[in-house]
Amino acid sequence: MSERFDLVILGAGLSGLALAGAVARSGRRLRTLIIEPRRLAPNPRHWMFPAAPEHGLRRYESGRLTGFEVESPTGAVLHRPLNRMILARVCAQAVQDAALDAVAAEPRMVLEEGASVDQVQAGRAHVALETSEGQVRASWLVDTRPLEDVGMPAGRVVQLSRLMTAPIEGGHEERLCLKHMGSEAPGLEQLSLGRDRVVHEQARFVLAPPPDLPPQPHADTVLQWGGRLDAVRHSQGVWPLSYRALNRQGGRVVLAPADAYGLRFAPGMAALRLHDWAQAQARRLNYGLSLCAPPPPPVSARLSTARIEMMIRRDPRQAAAGLRALLYEAPADGVMRTLSGAARWEDILRAWRSGTW
Repeated sequence: MSERFDLVILGAGLSGLALAGAVARSGRRLRTLIIEPRRLAPNPRHWMFPAAPEHGLRRYESGRLTGFEVESPTGAVLHRPLNRMILARVCAQAVQDAALDAVAAEPRMVLEEGASVDQVQAGRAHVALETSEGQVRASWLVDTRPLEDVGMPAGRVVQLSRLMTAPIEGGHEERLCLKHMGSEAPGLEQLSLGRDRVVHEQARFVLAPPPDLPPQPHADTVLQWGGRLDAVRHSQGVWPLSYRALNRQGGRVVLAPADAYGLRFAPGMAALRLHDWAQAQARRLNYGLSLCAPPPPPVSARLSTARIEMMIRRDPRQAAAGLRALLYEAPADGVMRTLSGAARWEDILRAWRSGTW
């Protein structure tokens, strides 16, 4: 293969497929190449995230909630209705299938699976790539591959997640319940409940320095699942609490990894952020403008997560108390914005005036 393309996308993951699907639907017939070093596999993940009712991934929703519950250590349940936001659950497989269908329907788009990239040479007017299939030249290169060096200094606070899901038979009326995990370390336990409060998903999130890994929970001792115990799926993740500034390359090479940051809803918020970014980049290509890397989170969100990290490093018990106060005292919309890493100035001012942060 020795061809010239308008756009080359490295990686067919969340970020790469979002951009490829947006370009395919834009109507402008750009010669586009998507290079994926591995074989594409189904994505069983379900994202849950707070958003405006008319968010960018609305058509892929498998469900939505208009509020959540907070359970106290004594077992009392407080219902927290949302005002201007909703909690959306989106099937990642539906988003992936829609992007792949759009790419397959566009004859000027090529998806190469199992191809590797050996060298990238960026010039002022084009980019040259040496791949396992030959040489490729492109007007623009968008690199969505994961970063090899995450740049996380020792001792920085990260979010450690443990997720267990099990199938549930019959109709499922989902309810989201948040529980504080105690006073020794800041953390949350999230239960997704069906009818009669049967649990079909449990997630535990602990904020701690990287070496302090919590023990792996066991489904047979933690939960009475609604589904079969042999069908329980385990997954885990580590995400930085605060935003990591990327070393964005200039010129014709754009870095756009699917980097998640924030608190509870980091993967879902990354999916929504990258979807909106991809739509904007497709419009820029239509108008002949330069491409841009995904934007950083707002300053208010970065300040709120930096404050939480500082409290954890100084006094974990105080941080745990602040998280508990956030769940019970802050406005419901503010709770969701803070847990998703998208806090606003009003959330910070309320927390500062109340003395909880």
